[in-house]
Amino acid sequence: IVCSAKEVDIVKKVFKKEIITPGIRFNKKIGNDQKRVATPKQAYENGSNWLVIGRPITKGDIKKNIESLIYHLNQWLKVWKYVGSQTLKH
Repeated sequence: IVCSAKEVDIVKKVFKKEIITPGIRFNKKIGNDQKRVATPKQAYENGSNWLVIGRPITKGDIKKNIESLIYHLNQWLKVWKYVGSQTLKH
């Protein structure tokens, strides 16, 4: 199912399927034509399974944009590892 990161939690209550989330931006203040944008971390925290990231990578300096994507993914990975380690302790 495709839906914004802001509706993932609601949609997952009704449909027990994987969620594809468009409108991913590294800086959520830059939405361009998208009204309901989210960062990769926000989308993950809301329950998205797959992220659609187009213009944030292809528009402008692609190398710099990919480095930014890697940075954001590393931030997500740090959160995921921390949350996972906390869950295992309980």
